Amino acid sequence: MRIKALFSLAALGFASLALAQAQNVVVEEKKTETVTVVVKETPKPPAFVFELHGFISTTGYFQDANFAAAGGGQSALFVTGTTGVAPNTPAGQAWTADKPIFGFDIRQTRLNFSVRGPAVLGGAVPKAVVEFDLFGSSEFAGTGAYGDVSIIPRVRVAYVELNWDSGKHIIQIGQQNMLIIGAIPQSLSHIAFPATYTAGTVGWRQPGFWGWHTFGDDTKFELAWSVQKSGWANTLQHEGLNDGVSSGLPAFELRGKASFGKTFSAWLSGHWQTVDRNGPNQVSPPNSYNDLQTVLGTVGVAGSLGPVAYSGSAWYGKNAGPMLGHILQFNPPTYQGNIFGWGAWGQVGMNVTKNMSAWFTYGIDHPSYADILASGLTRLRNQNLVAMVRYQDGGFAFGAEWLYTRTTDSRSLDPLIGSQISITGNYYF
Repeated sequence: MRIKALFSLAALGFASLALAQAQNVVVEEKKTETVTVVVKETPKPPAFVFELHGFISTTGYFQDANFAAAGGGQSALFVTGTTGVAPNTPAGQAWTADKPIFGFDIRQTRLNFSVRGPAVLGGAVPKAVVEFDLFGSSEFAGTGAYGDVSIIPRVRVAYVELNWDSGKHIIQIGQQNMLIIGAIPQSLSHIAFPATYTAGTVGWRQPGFWGWHTFGDDTKFELAWSVQKSGWANTLQHEGLNDGVSSGLPAFELRGKASFGKTFSAWLSGHWQTVDRNGPNQVSPPNSYNDLQTVLGTVGVAGSLGPVAYSGSAWYGKNAGPMLGHILQFNPPTYQGNIFGWGAWGQVGMNVTKNMSAWFTYGIDHPSYADILASGLTRLRNQNLVAMVRYQDGGFAFGAEWLYTRTTDSRSLDPLIGSQISITGNYYF
């Protein structure tokens, strides 16, 4: 009986355990999550895009001559003679004693501001540009007692641009660099005033209307034109007017350029203008040179072959003073004649490493000796030679330049010789 009772209890226990397991089954629920995806629209570009470009430049220079223009330093172009008023310093003579000078120059520092707006006039992209440097005074002088460090800004270019078809057709209204410049040599110390000015480069800046039209892809042909203000010495000669304005006519320029990739490009350009040297309200006598024309043409090339880059140009014409030709000399009002002349420059450079390059430049300005002497002017010829070593990493560039200048002056038996060594650091942005 006892055994039967124990067996019954055991059976009852196993049954109770089985029932408990059956009641503890967990039912797994599957939940469905709802994910909300928010699609953000691409923000529209701003209607107006502002940009700031330019470079900050500092040059330490050592020179042994009185260089023009604008006080030497970053604007050294040719050697000027002394005035002849001090004892033992006849006119036309360069410094002969106590002559080395050293200084720093920041004036070619440049700031370029622009704003680009929405398309107008059938798809033209409008843009306004204004650019300044610090050559606003003729010498190392600004305003106040410390004028040499209170430098005056100078407007270089200021224009409104209409750009069609991604740059294939561009119209500009405002002040721009003349088309006859074509190219300027590579430099760190002499950018605003290239060392080939008064030694092969002609051209300046004037306000007016400008146009560029480009055709082709890999091989490109560009036709550029301008109608601009006629300039002379750009001072107010008569009744508060410039003699170029007094002529009643604008200046005209035309340039054609062919480019074959980066390997080679060549251009041909011309400039014509007239000036009225006796101003308005004064009729010029017949057969006089009071109405004076400036006519000149330039030809140039530029390109690269592997690590070697090259560029250069040449010009020929008459009465080129307004373009900084004839070693920056203008026909005197009393001279009844033209001054003819020519100039040329060339540069070759080589990339020694990825960041290091070396450059050599030579330029010459050669007005007609007979015309210069007949007009009573004095500078007969100017030659500039420049050697540069440059290190550049991104926007930072640092290097040294040696400028050797040989200026022939009718007041001196020997050429006026000067040299300048400059160390420059520039940051481009």
